[in-house]
Amino acid sequence: MLVVVFVLALTVGLALFLRDQDWTPVRELAQRLDPVQVGLVLGGALLVNSVGLLLGYHSWQALFVDLGAAVDRWTAARLFFVGFLAKFVPGRFVALPVLLRMGKEINVGAVRLAGVFLLSWVVVALTGMTVGLAAGPAVLDRATGWMLLAVLPLVALFVRPELLNRGLAGAARLLRRPPPQVSASRTGIRRAITTQSLSWVISGHHLWLLAVTAGAPPLRSYLVCVAGFAAATVAGLLVMVVPDGLGVREAVLMVGLATVMPVSVAAPVVLTSRLVCALSEVAVGAGGLLLAQYVHRRRLGPRRGVDPALTG
Repeated sequence: MLVVVFVLALTVGLALFLRDQDWTPVRELAQRLDPVQVGLVLGGALLVNSVGLLLGYHSWQALFVDLGAAVDRWTAARLFFVGFLAKFVPGRFVALPVLLRMGKEINVGAVRLAGVFLLSWVVVALTGMTVGLAAGPAVLDRATGWMLLAVLPLVALFVRPELLNRGLAGAARLLRRPPPQVSASRTGIRRAITTQSLSWVISGHHLWLLAVTAGAPPLRSYLVCVAGFAAATVAGLLVMVVPDGLGVREAVLMVGLATVMPVSVAAPVVLTSRLVCALSEVAVGAGGLLLAQYVHRRRLGPRRGVDPALTG
């Protein structure tokens, strides 16, 4: 009910906001665009975002292996993509029983598995917010040097990765819970931070391609799109009850894009970005899971005395 009410309220609010906008630029843009050019841009945007998603997987894998999970990369991929596809489900906890069962099958305990996903979420949020700060000067149009202070947590974590383990242990004491049974190394955390930061930067270029095609000035819109996409996505992640940040990400992106193009043009750009992200996420998530599952069954075939060709 909460999800339905939230989405309906957001939809009504956006409809009322866009109702009085001048849609003439949209009609002029539709007449000016070449269908072949649009197809190439959409294909490029899908490819760019897919590369960013794969880098996100490598960031998660760095933490997973770093925390002592002695499994091959295909087994790790099965776990990741199940949790990844669960982002489309409200609450994001539906996949938890499946993940715990899969972890039990490969001797990865619930504590270790939960620790990996928690650490990964922290890295995703911190890197996304840090990259998103680059959009501040372009959007706020005033002195924003103070925003550099917000980069300090990620810089401190990169220089002293053990601070994350101490923070989790302190949180456990504050909540009167047993101390965490897992801890990440310096190499694992730094690799995860670097790869995830690169993932944000690359993924944001898909929005820039769409915006420039719609008439946004390339230079002025660059940071607004690339960095703004990271900030908007993290904002959507923080609203846990909404599937994949639906509506939240769009609202944040509209605020940024409105500084470089008419709101009436920014609206279809934001909606196209959502479509590109959804298609690339389903393609990468489902494709990665099917490939990992296929390799998994091929490996189980000889052990069970079954012809691998029959288990594919």
